[in-house]
Amino acid sequence: MNTIKIKFAFLSIGILLFSNHVFSQNNEVSARFSLPRIALIDIEPAVDNSIYFTIVPSNKSGASPQVKETSNKTLWINYSSALASTQNSRSIFAEISEGVLPEGISLFLETSSFIGSGKGNMGQPTDKISLTNQPKAIITDVGNCYTGDGINNGHSLTFSIDISDYSILYSSEESTFTILYTISDY
Repeated sequence: MNTIKIKFAFLSIGILLFSNHVFSQNNEVSARFSLPRIALIDIEPAVDNSIYFTIVPSNKSGASPQVKETSNKTLWINYSSALASTQNSRSIFAEISEGVLPEGISLFLETSSFIGSGKGNMGQPTDKISLTNQPKAIITDVGNCYTGDGINNGHSLTFSIDISDYSILYSSEESTFTILYTISDY
């Protein structure tokens, strides 16, 4: 009987050693990850992001004309940015790319601080700028981030106009121009 117990013990130890060898094999799998550089911007609302202003005469003689906003004057800029490892930040610029402002009129753009559901190193708004046909920074120091999509995400863009020089302001039909936004590595 002892011989059977000893044989059974050796057999059990052998099975354990063999099963431990079989069940403890290691395999390796390579995993790779890549994230391309990303620089995307979007203006919201997407359906109609036009801004309308009208200059109307005063109802009092000798009073200056008044600027009347005939549409929502606030838009939102959303952006996503993934930088190269050797790059510090990006900036977002605005300029009038098509059309010309009527003489005597100045168009201003003010950018708010970041608001929304995004994450990362959001850019910093600059001071209120006067839009011209030359690009001007509206947001600087954009790092690796995303703002979230849609209204109430990103930075609000508030437009205003001013009659800068009455002496050269003439009656005109509707003037249309396009504002171009560019996210750049500079």
